[in-house]
Amino acid sequence: MRRVPKWIGLLYVVMVGAFLAWYVARGHRVEDLVTVLSAFTGLLALPAAVIAVLHRGKSEPVPARLEEVADQLAQGVRQQWEAEAQVRRLNDPFPLSVEWVAADADLVESWPHLRELAEGWPGQSSEAASAWAVSPRGLAGEGGEIAKTFERVPTRRLVVLGDPGGGKTMLLIRLLLALLERRPLRGPVPVLFPLASWDPARQDLYTWMTQELEQDHPALRDPVPADRPPAATGTLARALLKQRLILPILDGLDELPEAVGARALHAINQALPAGQPLVVSSRTAEYRSALTAPSGTSVLLNGAAGIRLLPLDPAKAAAYLERDAGGAGTPAAARWRRVTVALGTDTSASEALSTPLGLFLARTIYNPRPDEEVAELPDPDELLDQARYPTRRDLDTHLFAAFIPAAYRPHPQHPTRWSVHKAQRTLTFLASHLQHTLGGTPNLAWWQLHKAFPSGQPLAIGLTASLIGGLPGGLVAGLYDGFATGLGVLLCVGISLALVAAVIASKSGERSPSSGFHWSWRERSGWRTCGLTLGLIFGFAFGITSGLEIGPMAGLIGGFTGVIPFALLSGLRSVHPDLDRAVGPGTVLARDQRTFWTLTLLGGATGVLIYALSYVLLIPLGGQVSGEDIALAFAVTFPIGLVLGLIRSVWLGFLVAHIKLAVAGRVPWRLMSFLGDAHERRGVLRQAGAVYQFRHIDLQRHLAEGHRRPGRPTGATGSRQRDRHGWCGWERRQP
Repeated sequence: MRRVPKWIGLLYVVMVGAFLAWYVARGHRVEDLVTVLSAFTGLLALPAAVIAVLHRGKSEPVPARLEEVADQLAQGVRQQWEAEAQVRRLNDPFPLSVEWVAADADLVESWPHLRELAEGWPGQSSEAASAWAVSPRGLAGEGGEIAKTFERVPTRRLVVLGDPGGGKTMLLIRLLLALLERRPLRGPVPVLFPLASWDPARQDLYTWMTQELEQDHPALRDPVPADRPPAATGTLARALLKQRLILPILDGLDELPEAVGARALHAINQALPAGQPLVVSSRTAEYRSALTAPSGTSVLLNGAAGIRLLPLDPAKAAAYLERDAGGAGTPAAARWRRVTVALGTDTSASEALSTPLGLFLARTIYNPRPDEEVAELPDPDELLDQARYPTRRDLDTHLFAAFIPAAYRPHPQHPTRWSVHKAQRTLTFLASHLQHTLGGTPNLAWWQLHKAFPSGQPLAIGLTASLIGGLPGGLVAGLYDGFATGLGVLLCVGISLALVAAVIASKSGERSPSSGFHWSWRERSGWRTCGLTLGLIFGFAFGITSGLEIGPMAGLIGGFTGVIPFALLSGLRSVHPDLDRAVGPGTVLARDQRTFWTLTLLGGATGVLIYALSYVLLIPLGGQVSGEDIALAFAVTFPIGLVLGLIRSVWLGFLVAHIKLAVAGRVPWRLMSFLGDAHERRGVLRQAGAVYQFRHIDLQRHLAEGHRRPGRPTGATGSRQRDRHGWCGWERRQP
């Protein structure tokens, strides 16, 4: 939050001094200065709140052309995925190159048909056609060649297939960054969309992609200005999709329920017709299953070619493990000798370590970090124990079980606040929450944490709001009129607030966090109706009261002072961060929390402003306002600000759910710090825009399944970090 400019403070001091001089010169009683000073002291909260509204989140003006919006979005997408590639260590110790060949012919369109489609499109250049592959065999490649492979497809529609953990998402990130590097000015922006959160039965693809864009890039929630070309309706996100300025990269078709696979393909064909570049990834077996609709008819992705990722080359996998261990000739690298010899053979270890995911898990478990003693780590030779791990599935289960203890093992240079036991228990709960409560979505959104409680959440939010909003009124009444009156006011205001807050919480539905707001007269907004309505209500009530006590002129003045402050609320407008900046979960939470408290405090400051103005204007008419009135004004309007904060933000619901889960021991008290650490330092989570996800969907499923099967041992043999309290410590607390 920006600091209040010095000139605001100086102006405030001058105004106070001038008023006090006028007050004494007019012969008013010096004894009443206490009341006067209390009024101006109460107003001290107002400048900071107003400055916060005026300056918070001021973004650049909406560009006149959608192409310019796309250029800004491209910068934000690049920043987001370059940072994520670094966190995921995609180039550490070196880029792990995966190879691919053309997909089976029965999974994609025929090559002559693709050429015929592309040649019939208007504006097709001979230069672009010269880059097309002669046949599907021309799509084969490896590593950094993925962008060239995409350009060799005449229709620019590609299906990326592979085995579980085979590196599909990693390859899509490299494709996205390469396409951004090649993107011409005003061209389409490649955007990665994880498909697991899409319900084809409930949402069409355009609506879902619009919501995803607006969630990860809040500036795209703004409407397209009607007076700026091109004329369009809806939000900027919707307009970008309609104008084909977004190149969708749809990741994880296999993560949708098997029953809706064919429907999803049909919906993609309907929303993104031939001529719209597109990338879709899936596991090979699940994609083959999705091609057959329940009716028995075949559904292909229109105009799409395909590639299939191959298992990692054994020599590259061996070099990767040894290099990550410190390089050839080091004691840590020598521990891999027997395992690397077995790569490429018909063993469980060879199969498990033939994917980028398997190598990532293995290096985390068995390779030392800087200044870490090798003797404290488990021996990689245990991967060759065919008696313990007769199948790849058994070995995969072992790697997943040992991964969390390895990621959180103590390290002198990088201490962690959370023990292995606490981290395992928290991550297991979160995985179960995603898998069983939210239907298998990979998106760990902090604003959906309240769904962990099937009932009682609205009541809990109502009680919390009643305590926050009713306490000021109760304290004021108690100080001036005694404990009984204070308790009565607290109960009265608290019960009313509890009911209102509970209704808001129960009717809120799928609300998104707020990005903040600013003040402007020019833009239309729902705040205008809200502010004017509240102003008329309070102006009428205050005017009637002043008129009956002092006189008609006082009534007019009181009504005026009651209307003006609330009318100022009509200038509040939602504002969103600039498109060229990536937005993470922590930033989204901080902005939503600031929105809640700023609106709440603005409500109280509005009451103080009403009474301060009325005091100044009513003095010549014989009116008096006491310190009790000032405090009462804050206590009355503070709950109104609280209600506005509840309507415009989702932070309080998260706070209540977080406290309940932390008290139960299911999550840490510093949950967002824990999630950030799990993403940035441990490699357990990845970030996709405003949400976190587990490193791999199979890790999420493994942890969620473990939540239902207490008692299974976890961790690698020899790690000395076994969980002696049941599976992930969930059934029994650590003493």
